[in-house]
Parts: sequence; structure tokens; C-alpha cells
Amino acid sequence: MTSKTALVIRATGSQGKAVVKHLAKNGWNVHALVTDASSERAIALKQFGERLSLYEGSLGDISSVESAIKGCSAVFLTQMPSWTDDSETREARILLDAAKAADIKHIAVSTQLGLGHPRVGEIFGNPLIVPAVEGKIAVEKLVRDSGLPWTAIRPAWFNTNITQPIAEMMYPGLSDGKFITSYTPDLKIATVDPDDIGAFTAHIFNNPAKYTGRAVGVASEVLTVAEIISEIERVSGKKLYVHYRTKEENESEAGNPFVVGQSCMKDLEGLADMDEIRSHGIPLTSFRQFLENNKDTVVVSK
Repeated sequence: MTSKTALVIRATGSQGKAVVKHLAKNGWNVHALVTDASSERAIALKQFGERLSLYEGSLGDISSVESAIKGCSAVFLTQMPSWTDDSETREARILLDAAKAADIKHIAVSTQLGLGHPRVGEIFGNPLIVPAVEGKIAVEKLVRDSGLPWTAIRPAWFNTNITQPIAEMMYPGLSDGKFITSYTPDLKIATVDPDDIGAFTAHIFNNPAKYTGRAVGVASEVLTVAEIISEIERVSGKKLYVHYRTKEENESEAGNPFVVGQSCMKDLEGLADMDEIRSHGIPLTSFRQFLENNKDTVVVSK
């Protein structure tokens, strides 16, 4: 690419912040789209240097997208799922229209590792969690069909799931030293440090010809649930009370999307090809190192 300037969507989120960091480290100018440029999280992005420019707005606001994308050659797209309407796809269309008008040379869309499973529709067929997956499938297809050079980045289970604010929704009581889950202790989970997503994105943008038209799984390490719990105990210095929900308990929580989602994880074992992921040459962050790097946000009381 002739102009190393990239637009990063949701730049204050865990993925966006990591992408900003690694692009800046790799000599890219970054246009960071944020909802509030005066917020603490937006201002914190300035730590990544003079290559960063903040643009206030949202994907739903065409004018702010057009302003932020001006002068860019690449775009990183990540979105929160919509549980109530089709705003995820509508907003993706707005971005793609702006990207085509701006002659964007490469777009990387972050979806999820589960999209690589041939039975993804069946696995995530429960109406409670369909929106979290259906939108990602639709957006990835929109990007693939856009006519723009694209790469789909498919991250694994986020290590930030055990940090606030998401932890107390997924694992109620974790901040009080309780780990209550619908996983099984021997379930193997492909984990990812969002910082590694940033590193992969920068690598992809630096090597567009190699990655155009590809879906790339991104995981940092595969661990059993028991190993994950052991590492949390180690860094927190506290023994957790662990409870694996019984079949009957899972059935009684059938209206809880987090319980349903955890129950689906058994079908995703083996989806992360760690040999393939390592072949890209990106240093990966172990779960242990993630915990050490984020001690202050791991929500286990000491």
C-alpha cells in the first residue's frame, strides 16, 4: 500500500485498542473512530503516539464515517452484536459504501472462530444466541461480497471474558471467588489475548497480497477449563470455589444466553489449528502472561 493510514472502528474496545497499538508500532497512521473523543478511554489512545487521530462518531452516522475514512487505505472493522434488530448489518453496509467511495485497498473484519465450523448454524441455532452469530455471518458475507480486498479475522474465546464488565455476566460470583459454569473441567478452549488480534491485524495489513481473500483463525493458547481456573487461582492468590452446572441446572437456566453459549463450546473443540496459527510468525501471548499483564482487572478478590 502506498498510504499507510488505517481506520479502526470501535477503537476504544479491547480489539480496537490493540489494533491501534500495533498499527502505530508498525509505522501506520491511525484514524480511530470513537463515540466520545473526550472520554477517558479515547484520550488513553493518545499514548500510542502522534500517528493517532481521533474521530468522533459512529457507524450509524454516515458523515462521521466518511470523515474518518478520508485518506485511509485500510480499515479494521469490529462490531458489537445487536440482539434486537439488524443494525449490525445496516451499519456494516454504511462502512462498506464509504470504503468503496474512498478506494480502500484492504478491509479486515473481525468475527469469531466459530464461523469456521461447517455446522455453525446448527451449533448456534438456539434463538437466544442466534443474534450473536447470525450478525457476524451476515457481516462477513457482506465484506466478502463487497468487491474490496478483504481478510476475515476469526478470534477465539477472549481472555477478557474474565475481566470486568463481562465477567460477572458470564461467571456470576467470580469477583467473590466463585467460578460457576456450564463448561466441563476437561473442555479444551481456544483462548485469545485481544492484543494478539492487534498484532495479527498489523501483520495482515503489512502483507496484503498474502492475506487477501482469506479467513484467518486467531488464538493464543488452548487450555482446559481446569487449567484456566488453576491459572486464575495462581495470579489471584486465592482458591476458587468451582461449580460445574449439572444437566438439570443447565436446563433450568435455558433462558440465560451465557449458559446456552457455554454449553455450545463443546462443539468448537479442535477448531483452532495452533500449528497453522503459529505459522504466521506472530508471537502469541499465553493465558498466564495475559493474567500477569492484567492483574488489576482480573476480577477475583484477594
